[in-house]
Amino acid sequence: MKVVLLSSYFPPHIGGVEVHVERIAHHLHRRGFEVVVVTSTASGREKFPFRVEYVPSIPIPYSPITPFLGRFLEKIDGDIFHSHTPPPFFSCSLRKSPHVITYHCDIEIPEKYGRFPIPRALSKLIIRRTDDMLSEALDRADAIVATTKSYAETSRLLAGRDYHVIPNGIELSEFEGVEAEKEPTVLFLGRLAATKGVDVLLKAMKHVDVEARCVIIGDGEERSSLERLARELEVNAEFTGFLPRKKVIEYLSRASLLVLPSLSRLEAFGIVLLEAMACGTPVAASDLPGVRDVASEAGFVFPPGDYMRLSEIINEVLSDERKVKAIGESGRRIVREKYSWDVVVKSLIRLYESLI
Repeated sequence: MKVVLLSSYFPPHIGGVEVHVERIAHHLHRRGFEVVVVTSTASGREKFPFRVEYVPSIPIPYSPITPFLGRFLEKIDGDIFHSHTPPPFFSCSLRKSPHVITYHCDIEIPEKYGRFPIPRALSKLIIRRTDDMLSEALDRADAIVATTKSYAETSRLLAGRDYHVIPNGIELSEFEGVEAEKEPTVLFLGRLAATKGVDVLLKAMKHVDVEARCVIIGDGEERSSLERLARELEVNAEFTGFLPRKKVIEYLSRASLLVLPSLSRLEAFGIVLLEAMACGTPVAASDLPGVRDVASEAGFVFPPGDYMRLSEIINEVLSDERKVKAIGESGRRIVREKYSWDVVVKSLIRLYESLI
């Protein structure tokens, strides 16, 4: 079977969807499938054991412009076409079948990009146009995949449609033998963007009574303003920037709590939650559709932006070592049973075979 995977971005570009698509490609290739990945030149280039086709693009924030995409896709053949959105253009431009669309999240436009505000009228126009395009693509699709039930039920475009729930996954082999003594550390891991709500975590740390250190791993357009906020709040926060993968896993395994304080539905799942769970680390995340499905299995949820409730959770967890251990062990078990890539890809293969 020849599977064509389509995604606007692909590693080495950093992001949850990119990693998701790369892992699907890797596991299908390992099982003997012929895999072709179609992505944009904005992704950057690496060598992979499967074929990667790059569509010329203009790199702009959040979604590369690919003016020759339709013509490019006409030349690609396959038995299954599996596109991923957002960004929307690869899913919307494909006119071949059978076509599976994994709908990762609704389109939302942040209020600003770095220091530059984005006009509200422009945001509404982009969302309306994009939703119209995606709605037509979903109508044409042979199957739709959502990563969680709660996100699909509350989505502007998925509510009322038929869909298959197939979650994100993680590579369990990365976390084999990962054991470390827990430290009083609260960890954030991700892109430093306004929608990630890192300011909520910093404000929560201001009200933490127990001994605690805050480590923020990642980089992005909000880093300088967040560092300034930490200084103003006099919060003990370390900004590491990007770290090698091995170092990231070390931090995950030593932390007593991983926090995902996102403010937007653009955070529809939270793969970092699974990574923390695989390390035996409890999690706390915003009570957002999709995210809550994962976080509540091995940790806590709190109202988006509610830094006082988050501070209570941090105090509760870091003051009880037995709770950290018990929640951590439960998280490891849940990840093995539901979220390993072996489990996830088997579900995808069954879907592909049903369509063929």
